[in-house]
Amino acid sequence: MKNAFASKMSYFILTFIFLIITASFLFSGFDNFSLGGGKNVATVDGTHVTIKEYQIALNRQVEFFNQMMGGKGMTQKQLEEMGIKQSVMNGLIQQKLIANTADSMGLIVSLDEIKNEIKNLPYFKRGEQFDVGAYRNVLQSNGYSPTQFEELIGNDLKQKKVDELFNTTVVSENFVKDVLNFKNNTVNVHAIKISRQSLAPLVSVSEQEIKDYLAKPENQKSLEAAYTENYAKYNQSEEVKARHILIKAEDPKALDKVKAIRAKVTNKNFGDIAGKESEDSTGKTNGGDLGWFSRGRMVPEFEDVAFKMTPGTISEPIKTQFGYHIIYVEDKKAAQTKPLEVVKAELAQIALQKTKAQDLDKLLESEREKTSALLNANKLAELDALQKKLDAQLFKNTDVNQYDQTVGQMNLSPKEAEELFKAKAGDILNFGNAGTIYLVKVNSKAQGQDKKVEDQLAAEMTAQGQAFSRKAREELIKTLNNKAKIVTNPALM
Repeated sequence: MKNAFASKMSYFILTFIFLIITASFLFSGFDNFSLGGGKNVATVDGTHVTIKEYQIALNRQVEFFNQMMGGKGMTQKQLEEMGIKQSVMNGLIQQKLIANTADSMGLIVSLDEIKNEIKNLPYFKRGEQFDVGAYRNVLQSNGYSPTQFEELIGNDLKQKKVDELFNTTVVSENFVKDVLNFKNNTVNVHAIKISRQSLAPLVSVSEQEIKDYLAKPENQKSLEAAYTENYAKYNQSEEVKARHILIKAEDPKALDKVKAIRAKVTNKNFGDIAGKESEDSTGKTNGGDLGWFSRGRMVPEFEDVAFKMTPGTISEPIKTQFGYHIIYVEDKKAAQTKPLEVVKAELAQIALQKTKAQDLDKLLESEREKTSALLNANKLAELDALQKKLDAQLFKNTDVNQYDQTVGQMNLSPKEAEELFKAKAGDILNFGNAGTIYLVKVNSKAQGQDKKVEDQLAAEMTAQGQAFSRKAREELIKTLNNKAKIVTNPALM
């Protein structure tokens, strides 16, 4: 996953730098990662990325993910698996590219600007006044000379100036009006997408075919590979299905409020009350439903209580870093382990089903016809059941606008979008192919001219300007990265 936080490092590093340096990094397997000397982990067109810069940025990222994981320490293995080290390095290289660009564009940062920036940092103030002694002491205790720190501040200010150039971009009003007209030209649809492979479990396989498959020694490795691939399915940890109500602790009366809610909540009304009272934004729309989760997914205080509860019970208020929670445990699954010998017949059946190409082709066409009939009759409950049965992508009463041209998370091709916006209400469009069922039913259409474009103009002008700036900045970074001479030292990462 591309780490958004690394790309914003230059904006936030000043806020956290001294908190991080002075913190004791008690991360599992990470205790001895301390600030080092003057070696460089990379050079970008001759500009150095020092080991000190890299370690500060990495420690900050580790602390962030440590908090996200409920305070559990990160191991070196997790650092590698999550790509955090490389993500931090990419962010630092991007900073150097931007700073070098600022120099080449003649974006000069004056000594006065640097001094004013430093004087406004709270770490060096006594009361409201800048304290030279505090400034020197903090820098010295962390191995910085004033010159080194001022260079860091200067580079940060250069990057801000480059960003300011992008942020001053003005887009045409006529262009934005066209965008709004396209956005306001919408089609409401039901859509379903089913992969050919998801139909494989419906293909019939005889017991004799399974016995013959298992009798062949050459199939043993395939069975072992399939078992490894599905290890999580056959070796499940204990899980809990729960809902919760969250009241954030910022309010001095939060505890009284959560106690009052606990007094009136029951199994029957929990979802309704969660929708009205919970301060978890997601919980307001789904009745506080957390679905199934195993240990390690929630913060320790929450999961310790949830896993001790009996299904059908509601907890007393508990406190976590997010606030006060009331937990309703709906169901539990015990941990289970199924060895290969127990499931090899099932794995053989799955393997055989995937080989029956002609049967799959016939089934695909049959299911396409059945699904089209369900869409035509608006049998949404049956479509819901089909979605669960075949792990399909189903979108009901979804608005598709002519600008974004997406159905849920699925992008339409230009040809598909053209066909959709030409269709009439009630039409069912087939966007599938030999390997996919992909049907879209047009429910209704709304034309752009029916919307008040002028009322939306100011906000859309801002949004389009920001989007253009982000895209331009991304393209600049990509171009600079391709042209720059970048040398890294992986041994120091």
